[in-house]
Amino acid sequence: MKKLFWKSVLLAAILTATIKSEAQPIPVEFMAGNQYATVNVVLSKNFTPTSRIGFFHLNTLTMNYTDKTKDDLALQNLLFFELTESFRVTGGAFYGTKPGFSPTAGMQYINVGKKWFILVSPRINIESEPTFNNFLIIRYKAALTEKTMLYLSLQALNLFEANGHIKSYQWFRTGLEIKGTQFGVAFNVDEFGSKPKFSYNFGLFVRREIF
Repeated sequence: MKKLFWKSVLLAAILTATIKSEAQPIPVEFMAGNQYATVNVVLSKNFTPTSRIGFFHLNTLTMNYTDKTKDDLALQNLLFFELTESFRVTGGAFYGTKPGFSPTAGMQYINVGKKWFILVSPRINIESEPTFNNFLIIRYKAALTEKTMLYLSLQALNLFEANGHIKSYQWFRTGLEIKGTQFGVAFNVDEFGSKPKFSYNFGLFVRREIF
């Protein structure tokens, strides 16, 4: 699983390098909590500065300390077409540890500002029994001093099938940014099953653009 994750990160780096003349950095977040650790990569790039077509890549790897059956990898590779500055249609492939690969299609709303970053990405996995997924990122950054910024982030996922809820999570990050590196306190809330059972994971995170 870990090899697949890093291969997909490398694939994202290669694709990103081909999108523009200069290779673009990839933001990677590592979180170590009391129950499990995560590695998270979210990348969104247009093919060229003026192109309405681009590439969206998501990697989320979960590594449980005591129960390896709870390890999980979620991977998305999507092409998008911008209908407007903020709205896109998407299509591509999704990989999950248990369901495996499936084609997927959806839409995205994206808003990038000086302080705020907002991404809402609903999708449907095209299978014999389709699953429905809504992915959300909200980030906020504000200057505290000349060299230090406040960094706040929420990443959330809701996954459903025809019979009801499968799983959801809300990942909260609160910290600082210094010289392009974000770090601080992490708090994850996870829910599983049709009658959600809650699980909590507390820890620390660090996020940095690599390559």
